[in-house]
Amino acid sequence: MTKQQNLNDQASFSAPIEDLQVRIAFLDDLVEQLNEQVTKQNLEIADLKKQMQLLYQRVESADLSEGIAPFDPLTNIPPHY
Repeated sequence: MTKQQNLNDQASFSAPIEDLQVRIAFLDDLVEQLNEQVTKQNLEIADLKKQMQLLYQRVESADLSEGIAPFDPLTNIPPHY
C-alpha cells in the first residue's frame, strides 16, 4: 500500500466521522434545550396544580347556600303553569 493510498483511505474515513461528530454535537445541544424546556414546564405544572388546589379549597370552604333561597316547588311555580 502506498503512502498516497493510505492518506486517501484516512480522508475517506475521516469525513463520515467528522459528519457524525457534528451531528452528535447538534443532538447534544438539542437534548439540553429540550431538557431545559421540560424542566420549565414541570415547574409550571407544579405551580398550576398548587393554584388548582387553592381554588378547590376556596370552593369547598365557601358557603354556597348564602344568598340563595331554598326552592319550594309548591310556592315557586313557573309562570307558564
